[in-house]
Amino acid sequence: MKSLPEIVLKPGEEQRLFSGHPWIYDNEIASFPEAFTDGSLAFVKTSGGYYAGMCYANTNSKITARMLDSLKAPEEIYSGPESVESMLEAKITAAVKKREKITGTNAKRLIYSESDFLPGLIVDIYASTMVVQINTLGMEKLKPIIIPILEKIIAPAVIYEKSLSAAREKEGLKRFEGNIKGKAGPVIIEENGLKFEVNPVSGSKTGFYLDQRDNREKIKDYCVGEDLFDLFCYTGSFSAFALKFGAKSARGVDTSDAAIMAAEKNMELNSLENYCLVKSDVFDELKRAAAAGEKYGLIILDPPPFSKSGAEKAGGIKGYKDLHRKAFKVLKDNGVIFTFSCSNNISMAELIKSAKDAARSMNIRVEIAGQLFQAKDHPYNTAIPETFYLKGAIIRKK
Repeated sequence: MKSLPEIVLKPGEEQRLFSGHPWIYDNEIASFPEAFTDGSLAFVKTSGGYYAGMCYANTNSKITARMLDSLKAPEEIYSGPESVESMLEAKITAAVKKREKITGTNAKRLIYSESDFLPGLIVDIYASTMVVQINTLGMEKLKPIIIPILEKIIAPAVIYEKSLSAAREKEGLKRFEGNIKGKAGPVIIEENGLKFEVNPVSGSKTGFYLDQRDNREKIKDYCVGEDLFDLFCYTGSFSAFALKFGAKSARGVDTSDAAIMAAEKNMELNSLENYCLVKSDVFDELKRAAAAGEKYGLIILDPPPFSKSGAEKAGGIKGYKDLHRKAFKVLKDNGVIFTFSCSNNISMAELIKSAKDAARSMNIRVEIAGQLFQAKDHPYNTAIPETFYLKGAIIRKK
């Protein structure tokens, strides 16, 4: 491989890289190459003069460099890949192969950014439609190499790019979405015996909450014969599975007209009955249900992020406590809440504590029946805490 510009780290800053974390912050760099083009590749050297690996870098970002290839131990000798193309193909192939044993669905996350050592790249597949999300300038510059590799390995009929993350602005990129191959539109996917219509163009995220797949299966142990209150229901996937598994009824609530329409379509696709879909603010709906004396045996709480930054964390935790208080009011004795947080900076312990504090303030007792995580195709790399974002708990009212 040809020589590249070199970024030199301050003493000791290579330790996190050896552990497997791919980020290099601006204050960890001792020297940066002159006349460097942002988004380009570079070698990374330790203060002792040893090569630690290869990255792409962007001086516009506080996370100045992100590793694409790195040593696992300082005593190794880094020689670099034969070529960028061969390195990327090997990484993409490994990511796809890692998910081959996930069965029962034709919709998966094939590449999960840092977890697959492809920082800034997310790839989802929905039947024959592939959705690509690019969040960094370095990965944007590698797109002409990556797309042909994805076509070769996955052979999708349609490729749609949906790069709308706010992270792009920090990288100096504009948000972008559009067709790369074919024309994206609604597609029917299958998941564990049910069908769902997914629209990558108009849907949230890349079209469907793939990260909740495993948790949708888990509700079968709690929903038989129960009335379900599915709050922040989006396209109704939890409600659909609850009804399939034997729930007596399901009431789904979301503020989005499009989500409610999609949920209705999914109920019809699966010939489901005994459901009601309501366009309403969840907190208003909880207040109405409490006033009406309604009681539910199973409640799903899957809100959007309450906290997107450290400055919002205290308010986010307060919001979860308030949500739990209102949900407990309409939960029958021995009923169960599946509560989730996708706020990266709120931990599992903090989510559970917000529920425990809410219960204590109401003089009710609860037990934690289980913990919930993002699906297997969104692997949590323990060296990269940022890859663990979806956490949840099963809370029983005693």
